[in-house]
Amino acid sequence: MTDHDGANFNQWDVTADPQTAPDTPSLIIETIKGIKPLDDQFGIDPKKTVPDALYDVLFGQPDPTATEIEAAGGDPKAAPPLHTYAILDAAKVLNLPELLASSNLEHRCLFKGQAEDDLRDVAPWIVKLEEGNSFTRNLFTQDTKNPAPWYLWDKNPGIYIRSTASLNDLWKHFRKFTKVQDETGKWYYFRFWEPAVLLAYLQDIPDPNWQRFFTNGIKLKN
Repeated sequence: MTDHDGANFNQWDVTADPQTAPDTPSLIIETIKGIKPLDDQFGIDPKKTVPDALYDVLFGQPDPTATEIEAAGGDPKAAPPLHTYAILDAAKVLNLPELLASSNLEHRCLFKGQAEDDLRDVAPWIVKLEEGNSFTRNLFTQDTKNPAPWYLWDKNPGIYIRSTASLNDLWKHFRKFTKVQDETGKWYYFRFWEPAVLLAYLQDIPDPNWQRFFTNGIKLKN
């Protein structure tokens, strides 16, 4: 998973810890500094979808792991590709449900039923991002000379996810984290799609609780 904070882009991944057992997972947090967002790219064809420094992070296809190759019957070419998703905060993006509806991208609200009806304009939404799509591009665009409400870099609207799983599978997975219960049994919304909240959570909770986030090959970015 990743998120961004100004010119920095953070990514969280799980890898084996070579200092202990080779199959012991460890949480790795890496910060890519000095990211320059896209401008309006006026007159440029084809336009970039994301800044060059983020292309491999968000749309690259790394070599499959040994586990993925084994699951694909031993054929590396049959291993499933990594998809790119975002969980975005409608409270930060004006008319986010409408923007997603017109984006031609697969998307779904993480709330459902009455909660979705009542809170859709401040709710988290998961969307499968596609390279070359204008909505995807706008997430990484900032134009200080001609600011527009659909340029969303400054909004820091959510977190980004790489996974081989489908959107529906990730929707089911992340819905488990939308509420948490305190010691008295009272339920609260847990805003893990807020980058600062997720970063604090992953850094502060003990192993192996954070591992629940990293199923289906999930890599978190912000």
